Amino acid sequence: MSLLRSLLSLVVCAAPLWAAEWPCPDDGAIYPCICTASASYEITMDCSNVDSSESLRKIFETPFAFNDFKRLIIDPLSPVSTLYDLPAGVFGPVSFEEIDVTNTLIETVDEEAIVNSHNTLVRLNMRGNKINKFPFETLDLYVELIELDLANNQISGVMPDIVTEALTTLDLSGNTGITLTETVFIGSLKLQVLRLNNMALGDTTPPNVFFTLNNLRTLYLQNNGIPGTLIEDFINTQLQPLTAVYLDGNSLSQIHPLSVTGLSDNGIISFTNNQIQQLTQENWEGLVSRLTLYDAIDMRHNPLVCGCDVYWLLLDSSAMRVFNSLTTCSGGNLMSDLPVTWFQQHCPLP
Repeated sequence: MSLLRSLLSLVVCAAPLWAAEWPCPDDGAIYPCICTASASYEITMDCSNVDSSESLRKIFETPFAFNDFKRLIIDPLSPVSTLYDLPAGVFGPVSFEEIDVTNTLIETVDEEAIVNSHNTLVRLNMRGNKINKFPFETLDLYVELIELDLANNQISGVMPDIVTEALTTLDLSGNTGITLTETVFIGSLKLQVLRLNNMALGDTTPPNVFFTLNNLRTLYLQNNGIPGTLIEDFINTQLQPLTAVYLDGNSLSQIHPLSVTGLSDNGIISFTNNQIQQLTQENWEGLVSRLTLYDAIDMRHNPLVCGCDVYWLLLDSSAMRVFNSLTTCSGGNLMSDLPVTWFQQHCPLP
């Protein structure tokens, strides 16, 4: 906030007649956008009813008392076909701290569309549009940007390396044409929350893709059609910072013994709704022996055979407690209720 604006906020009670509208311009000059100002004169512009980028450009040519805005909102009840891009300079000299552009038919965002926000933008939410072109190569210029949400757009192709100074939360979920490379996150070392669910990644994700993310806490990978055996070094962050990993709704049938080594000892991991049939000691003991929380591994809704492959778990109550207590075998029996004596008679000692 500028010094002038800070001083003016101290006298807001002394000027009740003009404080309600100032610093917003006359409503007619920015129609159909709506300008509101907080008690500390932070400006929010709601342009949800704008019908084209040309209209936006003309509106932001209007002289404003301040050019450093708090927030921009474009969230129409029904998207219009004539607002399909955000070209260079569309917001004139104005900068924003927060941008929410959602539920539109916007397809392209020019690298200079929000160029004046390089030093101010903290949160950029552009989920639920039709974006197929986004200037990832300029992210390093947004030195305060901590949250980027591009979920449910139409971004496709090989994802360029994402290089940012401050980004902690990234959501690319729902973009089903993206291919990740081993280096895609190597320049995003402060990431804490990464959402990559519903992206149809299949078996295209290479090993070591998360290796450098030593601040990553939560990783979402649900509903990606990941098949077969989860590959070695798939989730192997160096300092084991992860506290939650979600692999629900894939097509996994097994994990490699070294596929998940980046999970914190007090972390959780969910494999619900996969195709896992066996929990062999060879594949699972490394992960199970490290985790300390009860119910840390959620294996519900898998077709578990519960044969001799689980004998080692029945002999070790601390290992069994790592699995969700409601984990059932394919026949419906709780895994924790299996008769140990039967296994003693029919299975070799693990």
